[in-house]
Amino acid sequence: MDLFLFLPISKLFISLVIVVFAVLIIIIGYLVRIYWKQREITTLTLLAFFLVYGIERAYAGLGEPRIIICQWFIEINLGMILAASALLIPIVLMKIRELYTFPLLVGTALVAVNTISSFYRTTIVNLVNYIFYLSGYNIWKPILDWINTLYLRNNYISAFANPVSALLIPDLSYFYLLVSGILLVLPALILFTIIAWREKSGKALGFVLGLIIIFIGGALSGGHALIYIVFEMTGISILGAGITGLIDKYVLKKPKT
Repeated sequence: MDLFLFLPISKLFISLVIVVFAVLIIIIGYLVRIYWKQREITTLTLLAFFLVYGIERAYAGLGEPRIIICQWFIEINLGMILAASALLIPIVLMKIRELYTFPLLVGTALVAVNTISSFYRTTIVNLVNYIFYLSGYNIWKPILDWINTLYLRNNYISAFANPVSALLIPDLSYFYLLVSGILLVLPALILFTIIAWREKSGKALGFVLGLIIIFIGGALSGGHALIYIVFEMTGISILGAGITGLIDKYVLKKPKT
């Protein structure tokens, strides 16, 4: 069911999205100010993470009210870049110079493979539809498929309008997203946990808790944007509290530096 068929729900969703972006802008502004003063690579890495996060959320957010036609493989690619940025942060914090290039190489490889796979899949889908058409079975309904993609985004309509794309040819983007989680996100969480435990770091603890809450929201939302945005708002707020020193000051009782 489309979220924006219900105006009150869409207003709540938009309000929460605004809150998320407000927190992101505050964090980015804070990091810019810190980097301008100290020119630390750690701060620059944190800033890169939140800039990528902001781009990814802007892309997904503009796609929800149909301002743009959101392409799934692009959103997956942005998620992979975000995961690589997340892993780079604890590597820089721990000064493991031998692994500085690992997130970049893995993230780039996954983005390339997912992009090639997505275009290859689109070509195969069009070819199979054309073969069905020449065989006398015109099972693809392009106008309905286009309307569903642009306005409705209903899985049942997708299966009816373009069964080859929805049912016969698997989309491997989900698999590549899982691989990025195993290779990038999971190590990032492990390293952040080590830093939080060893150094009693509020920044690391904020990342561990914030990312876990965001990932849980993605797993539980089942495609329901309103549910996910509530988890995301909570997670991004915890990330912000860690970055700005609030967790150090009020949770770990450390003096703010």
